[in-house]
Amino acid sequence: MPDGWRVEGEVSEREELLDGRFQVVLDGAAEEAPGIEVSWTLVWLLGRQGEVSLSEGYVTVVEAERGELNASLEAGTVLAGDETGAAQVRASFAVDAVDGTLAAEGDRVTCDLEVGVEQWAGELRVGGDAT
Repeated sequence: MPDGWRVEGEVSEREELLDGRFQVVLDGAAEEAPGIEVSWTLVWLLGRQGEVSLSEGYVTVVEAERGELNASLEAGTVLAGDETGAAQVRASFAVDAVDGTLAAEGDRVTCDLEVGVEQWAGELRVGGDAT
């Protein structure tokens, strides 16, 4: 059975990379589930209009009682606002490393995130085989 949480946190890093891509690092926690911490790294190509594909992405989820997982981007899109700096992100990740019972290798992590200039929030779901 998949687990899902409402998560939120701070935008730890926003950076235009030399190769024309944009990277954000997001750190936060689950609103109503103490002990769950998340960290995201998301990268996309700058200068495109509308919805663009994420080119790189990683997520780490740590739950105090059930362990830690690391997952790499399978597919995702971002709709970034040039004027506001805000972005809407929808993505899925394949779990490629796990310590504990939080997930199994090959499970999927999915997200719907609203990323602002300093804060972010959204939904995180863990579970189900990625194949």
